[in-house]
Amino acid sequence: MFHLDHLCLGVRDLGDGVRRVHEETGLAHYDGGVFAAGIANTIFPLGEDVYLEVEAATGPATEPGTAAAWFDGLLADGADRWMFWSLRADTLEEMTAVAQRLGGEVARLPGRVQPDGTQRIITTAPGPGRALDTCWRRGLPNWFYREDPATNPDRGAVEHGERGVAVTRLEIGADAGELREHIGAETFDRLPLAVVPGRPGVHAVTVRTATGREVTLRRDPADL
Repeated sequence: MFHLDHLCLGVRDLGDGVRRVHEETGLAHYDGGVFAAGIANTIFPLGEDVYLEVEAATGPATEPGTAAAWFDGLLADGADRWMFWSLRADTLEEMTAVAQRLGGEVARLPGRVQPDGTQRIITTAPGPGRALDTCWRRGLPNWFYREDPATNPDRGAVEHGERGVAVTRLEIGADAGELREHIGAETFDRLPLAVVPGRPGVHAVTVRTATGREVTLRRDPADL
């Protein structure tokens, strides 16, 4: 059984994208830092160790073959796009089983450099080069593992709005049978998933805030 971990929303300009998300939802956020690949992010805690990362390319996006160029190219029309969604495993054994099932591996990779200068390490499956084709292009999640739950980005200190306390609905474009098999029947039945028609990927997320409001953020998925 797995848990919802995070969603990624790609934007062309980080400051403008964060402003739009905040104005639409009222959700609080904080500066997440930058990745060596030339991508920066802002984190919106959604509650129950789930978070939204709003990301934009900040590096040499015109240099072919870079992660920043790939990311920026998906947003060439200037519209925000959902990039992917991810689940979280409780143990490394669970992660290893997932990686083996999907023909990948458990990978430990350098993550974002936070504003205080410290760098996160990411533990993920099915590993580099596999998540895009095996998961994201079909609207399916990949997996993360956090050895210390206290470091979950959802628990970061926020400002500028209301804190999210729970995801109450997550709309996903995918084949329902394939998604159920991919994440397991128990996880599929427990998560607040709504499988919807259209392009594979996230379509919308609804979040309950600390004051009891429910807010929905709706965007189109990127054409991965």
